[in-house]
Amino acid sequence: MRLRIGDTLRLTVSGAGDRAVVSLNTFAVTQPALTEWPVSEDGFTYDVTPWLHPGRNVLSVVLVGRSCAVPFRLRIQQSGQPDWTLDEREFVPVPAPWRLWTHAIDVAEPALL
Repeated sequence: MRLRIGDTLRLTVSGAGDRAVVSLNTFAVTQPALTEWPVSEDGFTYDVTPWLHPGRNVLSVVLVGRSCAVPFRLRIQQSGQPDWTLDEREFVPVPAPWRLWTHAIDVAEPALL
C-alpha cells in the first residue's frame, strides 16, 4: 500500500474479542490479546495517521487461539482509495495456536511528491 503525506489511514476492527493484537509500527491499536477486551469497543474505527512516518511502515495483526463464532475483520480505509478488508474467514486454517499477518505501508517522502 502506498500513501502520500497528507493522506489519512483509518482502521476499523471487529471480532477482536480478547484474542487479537493490531499494531502499526510499535503502536498498539487494540488492547493486548491477553487482557479482557471490552465488547463495547469492538467495531470502532481508529485514525492511525499520526503514527505513520515517511518510508516503510508495518501493520501487524496477531490472532491468538482458534477462530471464534464472530470472525476477526480489519477494514483499512485510505483517503481517496476503496476500502480493503482483512477477513479471518479467508485465512488458511492452521493448527498453530496463533496466526500472524503483516502488511507494508509506504509513505512517500515529501521530496518525492
